[in-house]
Amino acid sequence: MNYEILIVFLFAFIQAIVSTGLSILLALPLAHFFYKFEFYGRKFFIALALIFCIIPTKLAAICISIFYGNSFAMGFTGIILAHLMLNIAFAFYIINLTYQKFDLTLLWLASEAGAKGWRCYIDIIFPLIKPTVISIFFLLFLLHFASFSIPIILGSSITHTTPEIYLYNCYFSGENLSVLIVWALRLLVILLVFFLNNKFYIKELSFSSSQSIVKREKLSLNNGLLYFIYCVFILIITVGPLIALILKACDKKVLAFILSVFSYSCDPVLGICVSRVILNSIVLAFASSIGTVFVAIFICFFELKLRTKIFKNIFGLITVLPFIIGSVGVGIIFSYLHYCKLFLVFFTGFLAHVFLNYAFAYRIIRAQVILYHKDLTKSAQALGASYKKAVITVAIPFVFPAFIRAFCMSFGLSLTEVGAGAILNGKIGLTIPMAIKIYRQAGCHEAVLGLSLILLSLAFLVTYFLSGIDENQKK
Repeated sequence: MNYEILIVFLFAFIQAIVSTGLSILLALPLAHFFYKFEFYGRKFFIALALIFCIIPTKLAAICISIFYGNSFAMGFTGIILAHLMLNIAFAFYIINLTYQKFDLTLLWLASEAGAKGWRCYIDIIFPLIKPTVISIFFLLFLLHFASFSIPIILGSSITHTTPEIYLYNCYFSGENLSVLIVWALRLLVILLVFFLNNKFYIKELSFSSSQSIVKREKLSLNNGLLYFIYCVFILIITVGPLIALILKACDKKVLAFILSVFSYSCDPVLGICVSRVILNSIVLAFASSIGTVFVAIFICFFELKLRTKIFKNIFGLITVLPFIIGSVGVGIIFSYLHYCKLFLVFFTGFLAHVFLNYAFAYRIIRAQVILYHKDLTKSAQALGASYKKAVITVAIPFVFPAFIRAFCMSFGLSLTEVGAGAILNGKIGLTIPMAIKIYRQAGCHEAVLGLSLILLSLAFLVTYFLSGIDENQKK
């Protein structure tokens, strides 16, 4: 058993390093391309990147198996491709946001000094985005190391298993000692990652608190042909599988299943109406997202009041607690609470999702809070406004878009949550990802595709709303 655990951790580590390294290496040129050139559809493609932040991992695995075929997609290669499909766009989006905060004075001075092209990128641009790249690397490493749905669907041996999956299997096998060993080793790896992140992270020194106005070059065959070819390649490996899923879903049987959702008839496989499953998922996601945002706001407010280093360290541990415990670990904890009759069925799922997502919402809101200058509040007070009115009319409107972004991100994460849901299945009501799992086990491929398409549509709606908020903030 211990031998198996070592194999799982070794290959999960290798898989996470490869997935993370490739995701960032492929995202860096893409972000630079979008920063440097202006072209038709640029804003659309940036908004499109948001979709991949909330696409369910289970759906990504299905897309990869359809696009590449089971013979090629099954195994290590398929797992890497699925991770790339999801996280190239994620890494690109975060790096692209960092580009928008550049102090352009530095770039102008570099240009005047003769540093252009590759030299400017190495000496000026990359040092500015390096802190972001480091943070993304460690974050993606944790996500890949703890991957759950993708290795389950595309994996074919013990070498494709991650600690999350092994923990899940040990829990249902009643191997309590193995659960403790795996969780302890997993905790050791995660704490090591956060230690390295804190050690190598460097604060950004040359960022502006407002969005920079950049005069971009017009894209043409002369100045951007290689970049254009590269972008087409990225589109193929990211959007291609998604299009393959949509095309395969354009089938009479799949469309018939989607239409049957609105008939409110009991599904023989699930035992309940599919519409009830969708409604339960949406209500759970909506309620937990509101709770998540409030928890994140409270944490951000509490952080501002901290003064001593000891409390700040303790607080820092709280903000990464969901990463330390993991989605499967959270599911195990809340399943015990459910057995103890401490919480109602829906409330158990609500708390589990809030606990899983508050760390993400906190970081989104905190990133906006950091950009706020207290001088703005003082200026409002100097003009005669009270402190309370200054906060309401100046501070809250400045941070409010981050509340919306945090809500949308939490909604998407909750809607597509799998790890804790697999443990709590039956204790929080059936959700869409769990229904897809049941259909897949029953061999109902049309239902899998149909429900996946519905889930993808919901992700599109959330992304559209999120991108609209971002656009309004820029205006």
